[in-house]
Amino acid sequence: MYEDYRSFPIVSVLQHGTTVHINSAYDAAQYILEQWPDEVAGPKLYICKAILLKCLAGECSAAVARVAFVEAAREAGIFMETMPRPEATGKTQRWYKSKPRRS
Repeated sequence: MYEDYRSFPIVSVLQHGTTVHINSAYDAAQYILEQWPDEVAGPKLYICKAILLKCLAGECSAAVARVAFVEAAREAGIFMETMPRPEATGKTQRWYKSKPRRS
């Protein structure tokens, strides 16, 4: 894949009962221009378009473009959660290994 495409983790949207996977700023911009539902153009879509243009010009990261696209898709009601969020347990998780205790 070309660097100009500005890849990011997959975002899934629903289009006419079919799931469409978007994995770059280029694909997101193309989807918005060609396949975005006309009846759901809200303010987050306009912000997303501006951010995608900046991303493709190299002025912001692909992660920022992904967040903007997800927010616009949520606003339009077409965003699909691909991975279910884990249930909150209330416990903190340790991300490091503790040293073995001395006897």
